[in-house]
Amino acid sequence: MTVSDETIRAEGLYKYFSGKNQKQPIKACEDVNLSIKRGKTLGLVGESGCGKTTVGRLLLRLIEPDSGTVLFQGIDLTLLKQREIRPFRKHFQMIFQESSSAFNPRMKVYDSLKESIKLYTQLRPKEIKEYINLLISRVNLSRGVLDNFVGNLSGGEVKRLDIARTLSIEPAFVIADEPLALLDMSIQSQIANLLLDIQQEKSISLLFISHDLRIVEMLSHWVCVMYSGRFVEYGRISVIRERSLHPYTRYLWNPMELGVSDRLPEGGCIYKPSCYLYQKRGFPLICSESQPLLIEQEKDHFVACHFVK
Repeated sequence: MTVSDETIRAEGLYKYFSGKNQKQPIKACEDVNLSIKRGKTLGLVGESGCGKTTVGRLLLRLIEPDSGTVLFQGIDLTLLKQREIRPFRKHFQMIFQESSSAFNPRMKVYDSLKESIKLYTQLRPKEIKEYINLLISRVNLSRGVLDNFVGNLSGGEVKRLDIARTLSIEPAFVIADEPLALLDMSIQSQIANLLLDIQQEKSISLLFISHDLRIVEMLSHWVCVMYSGRFVEYGRISVIRERSLHPYTRYLWNPMELGVSDRLPEGGCIYKPSCYLYQKRGFPLICSESQPLLIEQEKDHFVACHFVK
C-alpha cells in the first residue's frame, strides 16, 4: 500500500487515563495500528468499554495520544499545534451515537445545517439554500423539516440530519460511532444503506465503530476486533468471516458457544481469563507471562494469540 492510497493511518497509539488508584492507570488503548484507504470502511468492533471510542477521538485529535502517530493523507497530525490542525477539521467529521447531542434542540433544522456550511465553505446565501435542499433530499428527508426545531424530530430523522451535517462540508474521513445503536431495526437498515450509498458516491473513508460484528460485516471492507484496549484480530472482512482465529472473535460471532469472564488478568494475555484455548491447553505459562503480538498469520489476516494456527 502506498501513502497516496491511504486517507488515515495510525501507528503505535497509546492512551492511558488516570483511575481512582493513580498507580494503576486505565489502559484505554495500547499499540493501536490501523490504516484506511480512500473510499473504504474499517469496522472497529468490541464490547462496551474496550477503547473503541477512544481510538476514534485519537484519530481526530479530540484527545491527545500518550505516544504514537496519526497520519492524515501523509501529514502527521500529532506534530501539529491546535491552531495548525484547525484547517484540517473540515476534512474529517464524526457521526455520534446520540446524534441529538450534536445539535441545539431549539434551533431550526435549516439553521443547524447552515452553521457548518458558512464556517467551512465559501457559498453565498442563495447557494447555501440550494445546497441545503440537496443535502436534505440526499438523506431522504422532506424539505418540510427545514422549518422544524431539531428537538421535534424523531430519532431516525435526527440521525439523517447528523449525516447531512457531516456531508455538508464534504469530508474525506468520517467516524461513525455506534450510529445505529439507538434505532429500531427497520431504521437501522435504512441508515446502513444510506451510509453505503453515500460512501460509494463520495469515496469517503469511514471508520465504523460498533459492538455488533454482524453489522460491521455488512458495512466494512476490513475489520479490527478490539478487546480491553488492544487489537486481537485484524483483516479483510471476507477473511475474518470465513476463518476467525482469535477466541474472542469467535465469541462475537456466536456468543452462545464460548463463555466470557469479567475478571481482569494480572499479567500476560489480556483475554486469558475468558479463553477456551487457555483452559483447553492446561493454562500454559506463556499466556500468563507475555501479551501476544498482532502477527500476520496469513495474507491480510493478523491475530494476537500464542496458539492460533
